[in-house]
Amino acid sequence: MKKPIDVKLTKEGFEKLQKELEELKAKRPGVVTRLTAAREQGDLSENAGYHAAKDELGYVDSRINEIKLLLRFGDVVESKGAETVGIGNTVIVENGQGQNEFSLVGHFEADPTLGKLSEKSPIGAALIGKKVGEAVEIDVPDGKITFKIVEIR
Repeated sequence: MKKPIDVKLTKEGFEKLQKELEELKAKRPGVVTRLTAAREQGDLSENAGYHAAKDELGYVDSRINEIKLLLRFGDVVESKGAETVGIGNTVIVENGQGQNEFSLVGHFEADPTLGKLSEKSPIGAALIGKKVGEAVEIDVPDGKITFKIVEIR
């Protein structure tokens, strides 16, 4: 059977999703209780509490389903060491303006503000498979940037 989605997760990302799933499952009964209480107040058309609880329940249920899908079809990718860049590695690169540190993760875990880059992002894709000392030229929205790989962890 072919997987409906291609999901690569680090061990940390997998565990984070499991934790979020448990938190959402624990939160759901309280949201259902609030929805039921708001529904019992009568006229639903102008009942802000009802609409807020209904929206929250929709979010919780959809996120639970999304996480279940990611956990079911996700492949946990272990770092293959520090010889070449791959998912699970942290890479230190430098350009003429200083050093940057990036962690390569699956695209469902990506958070550029925390230095977690997807293997499908322009920078992540360019770094995959490269070794220490190699330089990569990457097309980014601001033009081209060249990084030299200083360290792989």
